Amino acid sequence: MDEQEILAVLREHVARSQSNGSKGQPSASTSLHPDRVDQSQLDHASAELWRLRNRVGELNPRHAGFLNRAAQAFKKAVQRSLSWHTRSLHEYHDVVNQAIECHARAITSLQQQILQLGGGLPELLQEALWTERRATQEQQAPYAQLFHDLSPVLDLGCGRGDFLELLQKEEVSAYGVDSDHRACEEARQKFLKVVEGDLFEHLAQVPDRSLGGIFCARVLEYLPTHLQAKLVSSSAAKLKPGGLLVIETINPDSDVPFGRTSHVDPSHLRAIYPEVLQSIVESSGFEHCRICVLAPQQVCVIAGPDSSASSHDNDGTGERVSSAGLSRAPAYAAIARRK
Repeated sequence: MDEQEILAVLREHVARSQSNGSKGQPSASTSLHPDRVDQSQLDHASAELWRLRNRVGELNPRHAGFLNRAAQAFKKAVQRSLSWHTRSLHEYHDVVNQAIECHARAITSLQQQILQLGGGLPELLQEALWTERRATQEQQAPYAQLFHDLSPVLDLGCGRGDFLELLQKEEVSAYGVDSDHRACEEARQKFLKVVEGDLFEHLAQVPDRSLGGIFCARVLEYLPTHLQAKLVSSSAAKLKPGGLLVIETINPDSDVPFGRTSHVDPSHLRAIYPEVLQSIVESSGFEHCRICVLAPQQVCVIAGPDSSASSHDNDGTGERVSSAGLSRAPAYAAIARRK
């Protein structure tokens, strides 16, 4: 085995590791155990490296004869003159071999730790994903009840289709649009209707006044200011008169840790304050805009201009409370009807 063969063995091992790590999130039937390292291959590669290390500067044998002896004497003289160069090669090969042996021990140790888990990682990951999904749906369930008799409903930024599942249970005809390919594939596996693409490009293709409702959760904070306003105005053009718009976004006023996270997260381009979003919605062709939160029941904290002083509002969005209650909510929603 020469140097090229040793490098080929190492490349094969690296490529196999990378391919195992790029298969995406595991399912319940996917094993997380990496391919076992072929210890005999690593031992052989290490031994070959030591052998080739000792051959650095070695002279090839020559046949008997005056010319051959003269050539050999000349090469030995050159060898001695290059000892400063071969010494550095010996040192380099020593370090390379030590690194290979160290990485082999580390990989073997990691495999043993994974095996000690008893193959339970896929189940733990699935349980964590299921818990996250249920928490999201529990939070969004009150929104789904607002869309009764408002088909069709479009979910902008539908992700894996958690809200579409809620609408399906409410027997509301709906579909979603999202630019994340993996999320769209997960939604399709649940037999949900999703369109993969940019939400603004899709909205431009939707006929005017053709939708009964539009839902958009945790998208607005990822958009620059001008696109936040464009999303609202585009939604107004596509909704039927009386159609419902629900936009949920993070609450920059929140006094809980999530409020600070909304500013720290670099992916959040522009958190929008409730009063600003309410103003944009009402100036885009909507009426009776309310700013509501889920804490834990849905409550209206900033009512529209037509709101009465009664304890309940007309859209069934909950009790009126002081706007100070908004400071306790990690997120809020603007809910409005198309004129």
